[in-house]
Order: sequence, then C-alpha cells, then structure tokens
Amino acid sequence: MAGLDFKVKYRIADIGCGTGAASLVLADTLDCDITSVDFLQAFLDVLNDRASEVELASRISTLCASMDDLPFEANSYDVLWSEGAIYNIGFAKGIQEWKAYLKQGGVLVVSEVTWTTDERPQELEDYWEAAYPEIDTASNKMKVLERAGYQPLGYFTLDLHCWLEGYYGPIQASYNAFLERNANSEGAKEIIAAEREEVAMYEKFKDFYSYGVYIAKKL
Repeated sequence: MAGLDFKVKYRIADIGCGTGAASLVLADTLDCDITSVDFLQAFLDVLNDRASEVELASRISTLCASMDDLPFEANSYDVLWSEGAIYNIGFAKGIQEWKAYLKQGGVLVVSEVTWTTDERPQELEDYWEAAYPEIDTASNKMKVLERAGYQPLGYFTLDLHCWLEGYYGPIQASYNAFLERNANSEGAKEIIAAEREEVAMYEKFKDFYSYGVYIAKKL
C-alpha cells in the first residue's frame, strides 16, 4: 500500500518505536537504514540487543529523543513510520511537524485510534473524549492529512487479535509483576486500574473503534 520498492534503499525513521517490533520487521524486509526513536533508553537497549541477535544491527541506529523535539534535518527521510505512538503529541500536530523531515514524495505510515462507525454509545464517547479527544472517523483523519499537505494512499484497521492477543494480552499478564516491581504503590495501582478500564471498554465496545493505519505521501 505504501508503494515501497524492495530493490530501492530507503532511509526510514521509526518514531516512538518502543522496543522496536516495527523496526525489526522493516529492517528484515527492506534494504534500509532505520533511525529508531524513543524517549526511553531502556526500550532502545532492548531493541539494540534484539537487532544484534537477529543480525540486523547494521541497519538500525537508535536515538533517545522526544517525538516533539526530533533532531532531524529537513527532507532527510524517505519513510516516516509510527505505530501506536503519535497520540502522545496528537495526530494533527505530529503529521504536521514531522512532514518537514520527509523528502518530497516521501511516505508517512502512522497508526491512530479511529472510530469505525458514524455513531457510538455515549459511554464510549465520554471515555475517549477524556482519554484522547482527537479520536475521529477515518474520513475526517484523511481530511487532516490532506490539509497538512499529504496525499492519502491507503488505510486499514487492525484485526481484533492485534488488540486482544498482541497488545492487551501481554499487558494483562504483566499486572502482578508490575505491582511487585513498584511495591504495590498507590501510583502503580492507579495505572493498573486505568489499564483494566481500557481493556474492559474495548471488550465491550470493540465494534465501534479500532487502530487505523494511514498511509500517505508528502506532496
């Protein structure tokens, strides 16, 4: 969907990479040099170890930085990739600020929590209005991309198993260990309570929202 050529070498930035799941797939799939960015060095340490284990370290360079203060030169990347992270600064702000780092015709691939129906229960509306007011339908997100100077190339939503097995499952399995590491502090309990609420909301209302993946080209 992004139109990337497997015979071309790309310069890619994976913004908000976490422990590098996407970076490792990209490095294994494409001929590329990847700058993997996260503000937590501990995550980047995990990525560096994993990249070495699978012999991809030569394609991945890690950078500890905030996504709203990136030290990139203008027009320096062919692809900007960001999964499950842009909400930290907001979709509209992120795509606008990051556009400067893309070469002309460069590709943006970013995931964003998205309404999948035009109407939804008030309980769900209230929850997301408090958690992330920028949640919207895909059609409105496309407008945001177009107004920011991008041409949408494609869009799809993640399957249920991506949320339930790939994301929430591991989080739920880590609750007890997280509490033990943090001495069952009130702060840790509040975090777990918030996670439990988020999982419960998704299980109850999964027909109304998902993570949408947006692919667009810089005009």
